[in-house]
Amino acid sequence: MATAAVAQPAAAPTLRAMQAVAPGQWALRNPGSPEAARDSCVSDIAVLFRLRLRAAQCSRFVIEDTPRIATVHYTCPGSGHVRTTIHVDTPRALRIESEGIVDGMPFADAYVARRLGNCGARPR
Repeated sequence: MATAAVAQPAAAPTLRAMQAVAPGQWALRNPGSPEAARDSCVSDIAVLFRLRLRAAQCSRFVIEDTPRIATVHYTCPGSGHVRTTIHVDTPRALRIESEGIVDGMPFADAYVARRLGNCGARPR
């Protein structure tokens, strides 16, 4: 049974693909980049959809919501817009593809994200 996508506030319920993904210490790395992974304490997994435009007030439109893939488009008046797709390989391993316009400048980002554990815990 198909469901119509609806624009809704950014603080909407968890998407199906993200239900098993837990907050905690995450390492984000740009594949193919020589730069080291960037560790971040993520208290709300929804921020993984808005690695840019985190502080902006945005509305969201769910484009795809399956058990393994979620795609969301955010519109942030005065700041820009972003479309992000997260592929859930496992609850501890994600692939994030994000593109849009922030402050009038286009961007396209790709990350591999790995959950390291709880925030403040040392990775094993």
